[in-house]
Amino acid sequence: MELRPVWFDSFGAKSMCVLVRTPDMSLLIDPGVAIMQPRYPAPDALKTYYLDLATRAITAAAQGATHIVITHYHYDHFRPDIPELFSDKTLWIKDPNRWINHSQWDRARAFLSSIAEYDGVPYREKSPMQTEFPDPVGALPLAAQSNRRAELLAKWRKRFVGLMQLWAQGPWVDAAGFNGRIAFVDGRTFTIGGTTVRFTAPLFHGIEYASPGWVLGMVVEHGGKKLVYSSDLQGPIIEDYAAWIIEEKPDVLILDGPATYLLGPFQSKDTLARAIRNCTWAVEETRASVTIIDHHLTREPRFREKLADAFAAGAITGAEAIGKGPLTDRLARWQNTQKMDAIVSRAATGALDPELLEPHWIEV
Repeated sequence: MELRPVWFDSFGAKSMCVLVRTPDMSLLIDPGVAIMQPRYPAPDALKTYYLDLATRAITAAAQGATHIVITHYHYDHFRPDIPELFSDKTLWIKDPNRWINHSQWDRARAFLSSIAEYDGVPYREKSPMQTEFPDPVGALPLAAQSNRRAELLAKWRKRFVGLMQLWAQGPWVDAAGFNGRIAFVDGRTFTIGGTTVRFTAPLFHGIEYASPGWVLGMVVEHGGKKLVYSSDLQGPIIEDYAAWIIEEKPDVLILDGPATYLLGPFQSKDTLARAIRNCTWAVEETRASVTIIDHHLTREPRFREKLADAFAAGAITGAEAIGKGPLTDRLARWQNTQKMDAIVSRAATGALDPELLEPHWIEV
């Protein structure tokens, strides 16, 4: 099994895209990218440059893929505006009908409607197959011991109740209309030759009842080796998700780290401390041969000192996995040496970081 880090936030645009290759398949996970947030410490010209570079990298990686995974419908995880990404691929995607918030419900339907049109098949819907939905918080016994638990549940459970009404009302997208090319994969396992791909049940995108909704984590196994891809757990914040990672004992761990840049109105000190604690626990206990922590984590310059114990345990960023420094580190050097104008000029000519488009493979 081989891993190619296609694009991560540490490269300069928001993404968590990897390509996993075995003798049985070539699996592209979350081929999406979005521009960095306004407070990211780079000129707008550089943000746009890296967004364009990432789009090229992901599009090229898709050409060799047999399967594409979409763990949720945020634009840094899928690009519905590039239909050729998905042409002639088997799509294993997050269920658009359950465990999904309003915005992703709409995005998923627009995406699948466009895929149907691209394939020349009718876009089909059906009546809901389920009208009652268990509260997922009930399956998180470790998280039940965290601070502020009762306060959080009382404040945010109404969000879940409102979404249950949406799911029960429908209509649902009918996967059968895509002639087997698309599967909704929540909680499912697939075996192709000697390769097994397992998807988790829906996991919170962050804290319990998080407004961004749910994501799918996944495990790829081949030849006695195992890769775990967390998707957007933001730490993980939730203890039970860290325990899942540890229990899997992966050889390679691709982990979305704590969103340190959101500290303030969007994330409390207690929540961030919880995410850092659980992230460090997962990294130190798994001691995977390769641990990449990136995505939400590397969107601000001081991420490394905030996750010092995890990095001391051997974790690296996606950029470091291909022999580059994270862009935030390089931006600081460029600013300090007053090279920024020259760097922007190099970007304008397309001469900046061309090696980010080259495939870098890691043996698992």
